Amino acid sequence: MASGRNPRKRATVYLAVLGAAMILTVIGFSALAAVRVQRRAAESTTDFAAARLYAQSAIELGLLWIDQDANWRETYTSGVWVANGTIGDGKYTLEGVDPNDNDLTNSQIDTLILTATGVKGAARYKLSVELGPEPTSGMNFLESAIHVETFFRANLEVTADAPISSNGWARIDGTVNGNVEAVGSIQVEGTLNGTATEGIDPKEVPDATVFDFYVANAASISFSALPLSGGFRELSNTVISPGYNPHGPTHTQGLYKIDCQGEPLLIRDVRVHGSLVILDPGDGSRIDGAVNWEPFDAGLPALLVRGSIEFRWSGTLDEASLSTNFNPPGSPYPSSGEDTDIFDAYPSIMKGLIAVSSDLRINAAESIMGVIFNGGAEMRVDNTLDVTHDPTIIANPPPGFELPPKMRIVSGTWRQVVD
Repeated sequence: MASGRNPRKRATVYLAVLGAAMILTVIGFSALAAVRVQRRAAESTTDFAAARLYAQSAIELGLLWIDQDANWRETYTSGVWVANGTIGDGKYTLEGVDPNDNDLTNSQIDTLILTATGVKGAARYKLSVELGPEPTSGMNFLESAIHVETFFRANLEVTADAPISSNGWARIDGTVNGNVEAVGSIQVEGTLNGTATEGIDPKEVPDATVFDFYVANAASISFSALPLSGGFRELSNTVISPGYNPHGPTHTQGLYKIDCQGEPLLIRDVRVHGSLVILDPGDGSRIDGAVNWEPFDAGLPALLVRGSIEFRWSGTLDEASLSTNFNPPGSPYPSSGEDTDIFDAYPSIMKGLIAVSSDLRINAAESIMGVIFNGGAEMRVDNTLDVTHDPTIIANPPPGFELPPKMRIVSGTWRQVVD
C-alpha cells in the first residue's frame, strides 16, 4: 500500500513544478511584450519628434529661399514648392500659397502661407506659418540728388545738397558744388567743391518695366489733339491737374500720359499739378519757357520720360504776360488756392522725382527739388542746375522705384495643421 502512493505524490510535485514554470514563462513573455511595446512607443515618439523637426526645417528653408531671391514671386508658384524632398532620415513637402488670390506675381504686398509636412517612418507632422511684407523702402539711388546709369557731365555749374552718383563714370569740366561718387572714374577738369569717391557699389535702379504701371493707369492727353507749331506738337499755356485735362479725360491723382509715337513734343509755359508720363518723344523734344510742376500725389513721380528730352525752362510763370490763369477753379495752387483772375505769378521749378530713360540735357537755369534719375547714355548739364534733394521720396517711393518688400513671419501664426 505505501509503495503505491509514491507515484501519485511524484505526479503532484511534477504538476506543481510545471505550473510554476508555465507561470514564469507567461511572465517572461509578458515582460518581453511590454519591452517591445515600450520600444515601439519610444521609436514612435522619436520619429514624431524627427517629423516635427523636419517640418520646422522645411519652413526655415522656405524663409531662406525667399530672403535670397529678390524675384521669388516669379521663381515659385502658389502651390507645392517641394514634394517628397529628402531631409535627414525622412522626407518633407513644402507649399507656399497666396491666400488672397492664389497668384504670387500680381502683388508685392500679398501675404504668403508656408506649410511644411515632415515624415519619419510612420510619423507625420504638418506645420504652417503666415508671412507678411515689411514696409517698403526706396531704391538706394533715391538717396542721391542726381543719379545716372552711365555718364554724368557738368559743363557749366551744378549745385546739389546730396550726392551726385553714377553707376558708370563722371566728368567735371565746369563747377560742381557738392559730392560726386561713381562706380568708375571721376575726371575733374574744372572745379569740384566737394569730395570725389570712386569705386562705389552700383546703386539699385529700376528696369524698363517701371513704365508699365504708369502706362496702364494713367489717363491720356491726346497727342494728335495738341496744336502743331513749327514741326512740334505743343502743350502750352495751360494747367494739368486732377481737375483739368484740356485734351482728354481727367485722372483723380493727376496721372497723365502722352504717347508721342516718335514725334517731337514741346512743353512750355505750363503749370502741372500732377504726374506726366511722356512716351517715345521724337528728336528735339523739350520742356521750354517757364514751368511750375509738382505731383498732386506725393507717392507718384513728377515726370517720367521713356526716351530722350531736353530741359530749357527757367524764369517765372506769369499769368498776365501769358494771358493764362494757372490756378482756375478746380486747380488750386497749394499755397494760394484758386481764383478767376490773371494776376498771379509762380516760380519756375519742378518738384518730385524726375526719371528719364535715355539721354537728358540741361540747357537753361533749372531749379529742381527732388531727385533726378537718368538711365541713358549721358546726362549733360550745359547751364546752371540747382538740385535740392527731397528725402521723403525714398521714404515714400513711387511704384516701380521701391525695393521688393522683405517677407517676415507674422507674430502668433505658427500652427500645427491637422488634416
